[in-house]
Amino acid sequence: MRFTCSTQQLIERLQIVTKAISARTTNPALEGILVETERDNIVLTCSDERITIVTRMQAEIKEAGRGIVPGKMFSEIVRRLPEDSVTISMNERMVFNIRSGSSKSNLSGMDADLFPQLPQLDDVNEIALPQDMLRDMIQKTEFAIATEDAREVLTGSFLEIKNGTVSMVALDGYRLALKRDTCGDAVKELSAIIPGRAIGDIGKLLSDKEDAFAVLSFSGNKLHIRLEDTEIFIILISGEYIDYHRILPAEFATRVTVELEPLRRCIDRAALFARDGNNNLLVLRIHDGTLVIEAHSQIGDVHEELYTEQEGADLNIAFNVRYMTDVVRYIDAERIELKMNSPIAPCIISPVGDPDYLHLVLPVRTGATN
Repeated sequence: MRFTCSTQQLIERLQIVTKAISARTTNPALEGILVETERDNIVLTCSDERITIVTRMQAEIKEAGRGIVPGKMFSEIVRRLPEDSVTISMNERMVFNIRSGSSKSNLSGMDADLFPQLPQLDDVNEIALPQDMLRDMIQKTEFAIATEDAREVLTGSFLEIKNGTVSMVALDGYRLALKRDTCGDAVKELSAIIPGRAIGDIGKLLSDKEDAFAVLSFSGNKLHIRLEDTEIFIILISGEYIDYHRILPAEFATRVTVELEPLRRCIDRAALFARDGNNNLLVLRIHDGTLVIEAHSQIGDVHEELYTEQEGADLNIAFNVRYMTDVVRYIDAERIELKMNSPIAPCIISPVGDPDYLHLVLPVRTGATN
């Protein structure tokens, strides 16, 4: 194998494909990058067997071939090359030679046949979704995915397509993030639980251009996503996702509307004290059109007040500071609405006038809310 390509383009493609490289594996081939020639392209593949990424780039192919190169070392070498172009070759002993200007490196590789084959998809259900829409959904929900949970389904993000509506939900048992959007092409009914690590990688690869589409192909427990020059193969999480509709309250005893940016600044200041304490609590006191935010620690306390538009009963309620910080960080709106029923019932937070994006946060039981 022998080819010449742009160093910068190769760096960019390596940044994409190595997102799927295996960090812990008993298979040495999964610590590498499968490099293959294909007409006027080189094809790079990495996999941890749960997620596989394949990406292509143009190159001047001088000799066809395929082999596995050590992933981390190869990426570090290419990133430090001095010239605009690089020539890479592999001999019959699977040794990769990397040349750029006066720089020459040799890396011992492996036989390409040791790399796992790409997942096979049968009976495919296919749908095209705007990349910017999918990217926005991931960014607004992925933080609420459980990192560890006895219920494996909560360690993934739930994608549901039904009646022309696309929904993405993340839920870790203490909070929920839901983003919905409409898509005229989404006529099929499909659903999948995408592993948390994979959803983060997908979000980083999606474009924010309005005319870019991602083609999603569902086949059993597998999902295949096709982008312009990149493909992603994902093994989905098996099981039935929690019926999140049942935990969303339909009526509320207290509603509060507040400007988001002042609230964000108040929570940010209060978080300094809440995180320093042992309980990580923010206490919200709602009364007579005023929202009071308090936090206490061994070194001091904070008291913040905001004017609000209040409907319904006064209420004292407490939350984990991290969950409230995440809410105000990810919502993008001028004003938000907090809807509550009691100090121990879930709170729904959403942008004013946008019912298709909401957060559910469970309060913390504490004497401070009585």
